[in-house]
Amino acid sequence: MPVKITYLSHSCFEFKAQGKTILIDPFFSGNRLAPSYGGKPDLILVTHSHFDHADAKRFDTTVVCPSTCKFKKSIAMKIGDKKNVEGINVEMISASHHQDSYPTGYIFELEGKRIAHLGDTYIDGVKELPNIDLLLLPIGGYYTMNIDEAIKALAIISPKLAIPMHYNTLDEIKADPNEFKAKAEKKGFKVRVLKIGETMEY
Repeated sequence: MPVKITYLSHSCFEFKAQGKTILIDPFFSGNRLAPSYGGKPDLILVTHSHFDHADAKRFDTTVVCPSTCKFKKSIAMKIGDKKNVEGINVEMISASHHQDSYPTGYIFELEGKRIAHLGDTYIDGVKELPNIDLLLLPIGGYYTMNIDEAIKALAIISPKLAIPMHYNTLDEIKADPNEFKAKAEKKGFKVRVLKIGETMEY
């Protein structure tokens, strides 16, 4: 069965698969680009404590997060931990983001596909990740990698498909995802740019 992926702006995505709804890095409050969202996630993944990634208090849902985050129903993980949560295999991976004390990303599995969300990271935090089918990576610069550094990240990880994120929601992170796509495809990588609110199947 395909996985349904909806881009909700910034670094926020909704995944629907295996009868579950997973939300990653919610950012709705104060986000001028975020679409209205009425979903009822079964699981939320939060990569770090910043407000633009951890807007999860509105949901009465289990939140997987580092211990630097606090939610009503939180499951704290450490980098390198692997857990099955709500029937989903989740692994917490490291990130490089000096603005936060414990930045992370995730690898999780849906319908046999390995999906990696890098969170907020600079290029020095990108490491080889085996057998990634879908990679979600920042391109906006300033707080994270920029477009050219994100191309280097693709070379390190070699995903089957990449989707850019973390751009244009703030003035400091203006970037053209189609420039990223064009440069990546010249290097032989496959990229899909999702419009905000757009859903794809994978």
